[in-house]
Amino acid sequence: MKRQVAKAVGYSLLSPLIIGLVLGSYYALISGQSKVLFQILMTAVANAHIVGLSMAFFVLPAYLLLLRYNKLSYSGILTAGMLGGALFSFLFVASSGMVFIINAVMAALGAGLFLFSLRRNAHRV
Repeated sequence: MKRQVAKAVGYSLLSPLIIGLVLGSYYALISGQSKVLFQILMTAVANAHIVGLSMAFFVLPAYLLLLRYNKLSYSGILTAGMLGGALFSFLFVASSGMVFIINAVMAALGAGLFLFSLRRNAHRV
């Protein structure tokens, strides 16, 4: 069980890459400049600590608590991820604006990847 959870946390740290590639590709296509893709990707990777902190202090404790009381719900875990991303984004990066929203969504995507990985690996046991 511990190995599956550790692997799921590792998968959740792919969310900055996914968000950076998707947003960077979109803005690179819109602006016609390829350097925009690299800049947005590097900004997302630079803010990956938001996802890590959100996973450590919100998602994983919420998952373990809900699992202990047999009340596990995906919406609760995703909400914990979004709240953690918003809180740590507010504290460390930006108090408002687009970066604040992107970091919160990036943390929620990390929580979603966490749940997806746990569900995918649960069938292999």
